[in-house]
Amino acid sequence: MKITFVYISAFLLSFSMYSQSHDSIANVLKDKIEKATTDSARIGYQIELVKQMHRFDVDTSRIILNEVFAFLKEQDKNEYYQKSEAQALNYLGILDSKQSNPENALTNYLKALGISEIIQDSVTIGLTLHNLGMFYRRQKDFKKSKQYFKSAITIKNKLADVEELALSHHMLAVTYYLNKQNDSSLIHISKVKALPCSKSRIAKANGGLAAIYYSNKEFDKAIAIYKENVGISKNIKDQSELSVSYLNVAVLYNALNEYDRALPYLDSAITVAKKLKNKELLLKQYYSRSNLNETRKEYQQALEDYKIYKVYNDSINDTEKVKRITELELNYKFEKEKQADQLRLESETAKKRLYLILLAIALVLGGIIFWLTRKNAKHRIALSKNKLEQEQLEKVKAELALITQEKELKKVVVDSSIRQEVLNKTLGDIREIIRLENEKERVKALHSLSASLLSEKATKKITTDLQSYLNKVSRDFKVILDKHFPQLKEKEKELLSLMTLGLNSTEISKLQSTTVSAIKSSRSRIRKKIGVDSKEDIIAFIKKTKI
Repeated sequence: MKITFVYISAFLLSFSMYSQSHDSIANVLKDKIEKATTDSARIGYQIELVKQMHRFDVDTSRIILNEVFAFLKEQDKNEYYQKSEAQALNYLGILDSKQSNPENALTNYLKALGISEIIQDSVTIGLTLHNLGMFYRRQKDFKKSKQYFKSAITIKNKLADVEELALSHHMLAVTYYLNKQNDSSLIHISKVKALPCSKSRIAKANGGLAAIYYSNKEFDKAIAIYKENVGISKNIKDQSELSVSYLNVAVLYNALNEYDRALPYLDSAITVAKKLKNKELLLKQYYSRSNLNETRKEYQQALEDYKIYKVYNDSINDTEKVKRITELELNYKFEKEKQADQLRLESETAKKRLYLILLAIALVLGGIIFWLTRKNAKHRIALSKNKLEQEQLEKVKAELALITQEKELKKVVVDSSIRQEVLNKTLGDIREIIRLENEKERVKALHSLSASLLSEKATKKITTDLQSYLNKVSRDFKVILDKHFPQLKEKEKELLSLMTLGLNSTEISKLQSTTVSAIKSSRSRIRKKIGVDSKEDIIAFIKKTKI
């Protein structure tokens, strides 16, 4: 059990060192956020800050993301803001996974994938597919997990970010390892090591390789890998990773029961951690060395190491301070309760008197409110009655106006019909005159026709301004046509105005001096121009349009 605990502790320490190495980056980003001169730059820095700190400060990361979403909600979604939203949704999904909300996590990942596919953002698509692979791996659905990682790798192969490509290969290798497919895991670890990625990423791939060797009980190979990581850590001057690498070697020697060989590596791990003044590292390393010395039966040294472990544990958790604060809180609470009891006894009478006064005031206010409510209700009833009477009056006026318009229209139709008859008769007379062979007879007939036409001069006045009449009786309808249907010709607008007055095709043809078939053709053209189906009432469609 101790071996397992130490091995897991080493793994967790490696993870925590990643957090500390990113503190300086996070501080730089916070400064950039404060100094950002544009909204787009600020949003970009906020998302990058969440990327750096979401593994270690979930609450703060969620607060930052909420600020990002609140800002984006008020913006027009250009491509940059859509990309920012998709990235933010990815990290929100990661936080949901950490806080055991898998349904929310999956929903956010799928939203991010949808947005990034719409704007064809390959970088965010690759990130989202990778996160979906991580999601299904946590759900133990290794088949889906592997599919998403492979899709992410396909996308990332086309991009220039070698670190992201190496990360997906590494996580796919871990998935194969968890699915007990060590051979496939080794293939992807090899791909990571073949990429020109950072030595830090190579060291993490080495950790996965060592885990495979460890599970295969190839301890010598695992130790060799961790020793290689010691060299890499020294080379890149990563003291935190170096301390963890020393600890990992010690863990493996401990697993092999080679305690004397494990001890120097633990000592080296502690030495480096002391230089870093890293209490969390020292806490676990002293605990590990205490267990190791206990196993070696070096009980005095084991006790000393355990005491140091306790010091660091108390320092980190500050248990004494917690006790003191708790004691102060209890004392303060006790004194407050005593004062409250004394004040309660002294003011009991005053409170009763105050309650009576408040009750009286409440009753008076209640009466006033009731009176005002009744008065207001009566006023509203009177207003409603007046409004109804006004509406009825307006309705009567509208009906009278409609009757007047109908009478005027009938007069126009009759007068127009008379004019048409006169015109037809005149045309017939002209044809008869043309057939006459005698010149004198033709001249005489023309004089007679002229006199007849002069006598019909009054009929011209009846039909000279049909458009003016329509403008008068159908003014609102004409406004709708002019404003919303400028593509219609004046003749077509005149036809529609006549239709609103309930005239049939025959009556309209007489008013417009044309044929019934021409009227029907015009209606068909109008329907096409304004997009009205042949089954729909064209006048009702136009009147639905607001002025």
